[in-house]
Amino acid sequence: MSEATTHKNPASPLQATPGFPVTRRKVLKGILGFLGAIGLGNVVYGISRFWAPGAGGQVAVEIALSQIPEGGNVMFQIGGSPGMLFRREDGSFKALSLVCTHMACTVSWNPEKREFYCPCHEGFFDAEGKVLSGPPPAPLERWKVEVNGEKVVVGG
Repeated sequence: MSEATTHKNPASPLQATPGFPVTRRKVLKGILGFLGAIGLGNVVYGISRFWAPGAGGQVAVEIALSQIPEGGNVMFQIGGSPGMLFRREDGSFKALSLVCTHMACTVSWNPEKREFYCPCHEGFFDAEGKVLSGPPPAPLERWKVEVNGEKVVVGG
């Protein structure tokens, strides 16, 4: 008999180690298990972004009323997320997140055009945070604003 005919299973001549045959089924199970672990990790990360407070656990910020010019704005951060507080001409306030709702890039404010711009994928938002164009699926997040004496409290 020739050496080629001495294999017990000619359809599977490759053996990694004695007693541990490498089969297509085992390779596919390993690949699917690996991909499943990656997918589960992405799901857990996505859910944690909505349930957990921002970095450091900060959920509100106080800004002195004197720091906000009438008709102007100031930037701030809540839990690592950038935001902008606007003081309108009528004395009211609005606070918007500067995190794009598409891919979480930071948007910039253009006071001349009175719009926000996301440089990552050409997203535009109006002065109220509503989507004007581009891929963002939702408006910019609005934060609660309260005037407390000589301070403005954003978030909470």
